[in-house]
Amino acid sequence: MRKTALVMGTGISGSGAAELLLRNGWRVCVFDSAGANVPDGCEDRSFLSPELALKGVDLLVLSPGVPMTDDMIAYARLCGTEVIGEVELGYRYSRGDIVAVTGTNGKTTVTMLIKKILECAGIKSYALGNLGASFSAAADKIEEGAVVVLELSSFQLESIADFRSKYAICLNITPDHYERHGSFAEYAEAKRKIFLNQKNDDIAVLNYDDATVREFEQDIASAVYFFSTEQKVKGSYLEGGRIYFADRGVEYIAATDELRIKGEHNIANALAAVTAAKLMGVDNVAIRTALRTFSAPRFRMQYCGTIEGKRVYNDSKATNIDSTLKACAAMKGDTVLIMGGYDKGISYERFFAKLPSSVKRLIVTGDNAESIKEDMPAEHAFTFEILPSLYLAAVKAFEGEEDNVLFSPSTSSFDRYSDFEERGEAFDCIIRAIGCGKN
Repeated sequence: MRKTALVMGTGISGSGAAELLLRNGWRVCVFDSAGANVPDGCEDRSFLSPELALKGVDLLVLSPGVPMTDDMIAYARLCGTEVIGEVELGYRYSRGDIVAVTGTNGKTTVTMLIKKILECAGIKSYALGNLGASFSAAADKIEEGAVVVLELSSFQLESIADFRSKYAICLNITPDHYERHGSFAEYAEAKRKIFLNQKNDDIAVLNYDDATVREFEQDIASAVYFFSTEQKVKGSYLEGGRIYFADRGVEYIAATDELRIKGEHNIANALAAVTAAKLMGVDNVAIRTALRTFSAPRFRMQYCGTIEGKRVYNDSKATNIDSTLKACAAMKGDTVLIMGGYDKGISYERFFAKLPSSVKRLIVTGDNAESIKEDMPAEHAFTFEILPSLYLAAVKAFEGEEDNVLFSPSTSSFDRYSDFEERGEAFDCIIRAIGCGKN
C-alpha cells in the first residue's frame, strides 16, 4: 500500500518535494494557505482543517516558509505523524558528498564560487537550495560521485532531523529574521544546526572573525577549520593582500587583487570557499582560475550603468542590515540609498550608528518604512524621505547631486515581491525606463 505525504507550500521547495515523492511512489497531497497552483499528480487539501488535511497522512513535509509554530505541525505531532523539512527529504534520497553553506550574508556567493572551483577542477557539481533551485527536485537524479553544494537558510535548517553534510560552512551571523526566530539566540541556534549530525570524519569551516560563529567550535564533533581576514588560522587567512591556506604546512593561493569579485566582504567569502576547496583536495591552479574568473551572482552589488553621471547599483539581494552597510561602505563617492521592504521586526538603531557619512540621502519605501524612521537618530547628516513605491523612490534618487544611486533594501521583499530576484528585476526595469526618459 502506497504511503501518503502532505506537502505544505507549493513554491519552489514544496513543488520540488512533491516531484521527488511522486517519482518515488508516494501518494502526494498539498496544502497551501495562499491557494497556489497544485502540482500535477497531487491532491489539493488547501483550506481544510488540520484534522481533514492530515487524514491518512504518513509524512508531513514543510516548505521553508512554514513556521515551526504552525497549527498543522502541532496537530501532526500530536497524531504521531512524522514532520520533516524539504531539505531533510532531499537528503534522504541524495547520493554523494554535500557541501552545506549557511550564514546571514554571502551564502549564494560562496555556494556559487565553490561550484565554480569544482568546475575548474573537472568535478561534477550542483548548486542547490536557498538560491532558488530545490534540493528535493534534483536529489534522486544526481549521480554518485557528484558534489552537491547546498545553500541553507535558517528556515531550512530549523526542520532538519538526520541531515548530514561532509563539509559544513558557517560564514557569519548577524541579527536577522526576528519575525520568525524571536531572538538572536534562537536565530544563531538555527544556523548551528548545520553541524548537528556531523561526525569526527566530517569537516566544519567557521569564520574566526565572527565571535558567535567561532564559539560553535566547542559543540562540533567534526574536524574544525577556520577562515579569517585578521588572524593566521588553521585554514585560510589573509596576510599582506595575499591568501594563504595552512594545515600541515602553509600554501600561497592567490593575491586579493586577482579576485574578480570586489569588496572586503568578498575577500572573506573567497577565503571560505578556498578553505572548503583545499579540504576537498582541489589543486591550487583550479582554485586560482576560479577566483580570477568568478563573477558575483545577479543583484549582489550589480552595476546597472551610469545615468546623468550617476553610477547605479542594484543590490536587491541585501536582505539584512549588515549586507546594506557593506554595500554602502563599498561605494566610492557620495551616495543616495534606496532601502526598505518587508518588516522583520528588526531594530535599525545599529544601522544608523554604522551608516557611512558618504550616504547623503536616504529614500525609504516598503512596509517597514515607519519602523526605520522611528529608529533614526534625532540628529543626522543625511536627508530622509519616505515614498510609496520603488518607482517614485528611484525617480527621486536622480534629483540630487550624489555620485551613486544604490538600491540596497536591507530586508526581505515579501511585502511586495515574491523574492529578491523579482524585486531586483523590478528595479532593473525601472532604471531602464528612467534611463530612456533621460536620453
